[in-house]
Amino acid sequence: MLISRHLGSDAARTSLEDDLARRLTESGRTVLVTPHLYHLPHGSDAWREIASDGDLAVAGWISPRPLECLLREYAGCEPVVALDLSTIQSADEAFGAISDALGPAPVVRAPSPAQQGAGDVHELELPVTERWYPLLDRSRCTSCRHCLQFCLFGVYEAQDRRVLAVRPDNCKNGCPACARVCPEGAIIFPLSDEPAIAGMPGTIMQPDAAARRMYYVRTGRRCPVCGEIAQAGQRTELAATACEECGRPLDEPVAAQPSPVHEEIDALIDALDDMSAGGGGE
Repeated sequence: MLISRHLGSDAARTSLEDDLARRLTESGRTVLVTPHLYHLPHGSDAWREIASDGDLAVAGWISPRPLECLLREYAGCEPVVALDLSTIQSADEAFGAISDALGPAPVVRAPSPAQQGAGDVHELELPVTERWYPLLDRSRCTSCRHCLQFCLFGVYEAQDRRVLAVRPDNCKNGCPACARVCPEGAIIFPLSDEPAIAGMPGTIMQPDAAARRMYYVRTGRRCPVCGEIAQAGQRTELAATACEECGRPLDEPVAAQPSPVHEEIDALIDALDDMSAGGGGE
């Protein structure tokens, strides 16, 4: 069992974490307590300690989907259950949810050398600082590279046909722009105030029409709806109809509607021409 602590010094949250660890050890389960997983450096040895060969349950202070993504990406393991403690009222409630998912039998987990003799609870006390970076949900990511082309801060890189966030801390604090344009809703910022971007249950970020058009133009991919490839510079606003997916005009451009401002300017130019012509005749 893995408990990811909150970042900070909230006494109520610390109490819930400690009470849950106690309940779990009393039931015979082994508990590993770590700093907040999202803020844990990706090169830390802690990820090797977190890796598990058996059934693993995780409880932390972000939604289940990003908790699962973190463990897949950096510890190479798939949790049986992931629990968002911010939605839990008590340690008893959390314990019940975990027990229901894992069943009555204790999780058997061989301790690492660092854990020998540490008892039923082992805590990794490591300094962490607050971070903001994207998580890639591999179950949805198609490695289309749109995020790589879109990001201005050099966060992403393509390696072995996969897109990776190789420089996550280059990300601008509070910027979730790449998540807004991802066509698969595969990018998560767990600390975002927007449920879909934070990866909350029942939500997937959907790009708007402008973001979808940008995707097809930048990647050169064929639109699955109209079957064509959108081109940069096509004037959707001058078409009577456009593809609802990629925004490509579906018919010949229509004549632009006359503008009252333009008509007024034309009239002034005509008047100036008349004045010039009249002056030339004197």
